[in-house]
Amino acid sequence: MTTRLLLGVPVLLLGALAWSRRWTSEEGFVYYRIVKNALEGDGPVFNVGERVEAYAGPLWLALLALGRQLTPAGVHLEWIGVGLGLVTSAAGLAAATWAAHLLWSSRSRDRPRPPDIALPLGALVIAALPPFWDFATSGLETGLAFLWLGGSFLGLVVLGTGRGADRGSFVDGLRSPLSLAATISLGPLVRPDLTLFALAFLILLVVLERPRSRWRTAALVGLGVAIPAGYQVFRMGYFASLGPTVTLARRAEADPWGRGFAYLADFAVPYALWLPLVVLVGWAALAVRTLWRAGEHRRALLVATPLAASLVHAASVVRLGGDAMHARLLLPSVFALLLPVAVVVPTRRSAAVLAALLVPWAIVCATSLRAPAKPPQDPQRLQVNDQRRQYAEIWGYRHPVTLDGMLAVPDARPAIQRRQGLELRRLAERRRAIVVSFTGPRNAVGERLRIPRPLSSATVRAKVPVEVVAWHGRIGRVGYAAGPNVRLVDADGLVDPLAARTSLPARRDGRSDAATRLPREWVLARYAMATTPAGASFLARDPGIAAARRALRCRPLEQLVRATTAKLRPSRFFANIALALREPSLRFSGDPRVAAEEVCGRRAPE
Repeated sequence: MTTRLLLGVPVLLLGALAWSRRWTSEEGFVYYRIVKNALEGDGPVFNVGERVEAYAGPLWLALLALGRQLTPAGVHLEWIGVGLGLVTSAAGLAAATWAAHLLWSSRSRDRPRPPDIALPLGALVIAALPPFWDFATSGLETGLAFLWLGGSFLGLVVLGTGRGADRGSFVDGLRSPLSLAATISLGPLVRPDLTLFALAFLILLVVLERPRSRWRTAALVGLGVAIPAGYQVFRMGYFASLGPTVTLARRAEADPWGRGFAYLADFAVPYALWLPLVVLVGWAALAVRTLWRAGEHRRALLVATPLAASLVHAASVVRLGGDAMHARLLLPSVFALLLPVAVVVPTRRSAAVLAALLVPWAIVCATSLRAPAKPPQDPQRLQVNDQRRQYAEIWGYRHPVTLDGMLAVPDARPAIQRRQGLELRRLAERRRAIVVSFTGPRNAVGERLRIPRPLSSATVRAKVPVEVVAWHGRIGRVGYAAGPNVRLVDADGLVDPLAARTSLPARRDGRSDAATRLPREWVLARYAMATTPAGASFLARDPGIAAARRALRCRPLEQLVRATTAKLRPSRFFANIALALREPSLRFSGDPRVAAEEVCGRRAPE
């Protein structure tokens, strides 16, 4: 009983600390708008009438939609996301703790003397890191990623050691290699970067199971790839893409290695993360060598596989250039790295040394160590923002969960963006309009209130199935408040099929420049229809708009727009698959003049 209470302490700490910092991120509202559109029958899309995979986690999207359906209408979708994220994060850490305890206690049970004390040191490291608290309730899929990693590892440990699953118990199902293969196959649907872990876990499953026939091996591998392969076919046919737009946008950016290492340093340095990782990974490496020499190859592989996979995953994040959100993409790497050492069972002398090193670090980290909310502008480093600290320390929000709750500080940026969305919603109720500029007075900290200003000499083309088209760089809170009758053209490339495929020039600050990613000329060329002679003259004579229209009439972009907006019939579905396979790396400049030359050459538009 004492051991179980001790092992449960980090889980309780993570739950309590995550709840104390409950919030909803800007990207979380992107998920919530997609959920609303899907439940209204418009499909899993951010903009009605435009099929773009603006989400990174299909399984998290489905879980949010299920939660919305099972809860009363009066419960805000934001609170559903907070609750699901909190539960999945705590459950993931609990599964990892249980798995590590089974892994090491099964070894110590064979000894002639009583087993040494079990210490949840790896779980304590996770519970002490503030980024784990923040992303547990952010509205994103991070908590579900922890649950999948912890649950998959628990199943592998139960299968590899043969312990922890009594007949008839819930965990007894983890003994089944087929059910475990199905669980592992869900990884890419939790988040695309978890495909690497899914592959490593599937190989480990086959090694641990050691099927006696080729048919059994084929069944395990087939089941392990069937679900992600099926979704990939759906993705290509529905979205005409090989991956989410966020992945496409990140791959189009320049200098990924430099920004990636800056992103890694932004996470590792402020929390002195090297100390717990060196101590615990060093202990695990020595344990792997001891297990292998003792002939316990299965347990050695159970320890070594998540360690190796997590290092490769971290390297891939660095290779892609990291992210603008502090620590987000590296949290699965750290969680997986600590999976086999979430609980350690060292000798009593080693236990005293490990505890003396890690417990003080955990206390200092949880109480004092913090990354800067917004680092100073430096063109030589990645500009990574700690969104949660910005909410609390810069904008004055304590628990910014719901969009309505952000009215508590009306002059702060989140409240201003909510107001922008409501203005766009009211505009859509009155008339068709196109918005490419926002104007207004400045608030107390010098930020412009930016009220939508529709064009007076142009409107939205009749074939566009919404009333208002707006060009904006931040689309989460604005889009959630604006509603489905407003199409937001994301200049940053997360929800727009064109912006996601534009190439950025070589910059080292890591920020996406909206005017560089997708200038407003593209919006006017694609959506604007003149309503006055002055507007017709402007649209016809502006060289940037003319170049964008030429590029949009050329075959690569014309096919891309048609693939994401045409009515989805069986012929369109299969044509989209062919397009996704034929144009996997379509890239063009954000400058319309350069783009016209790139996609059209010197030929006339087709």
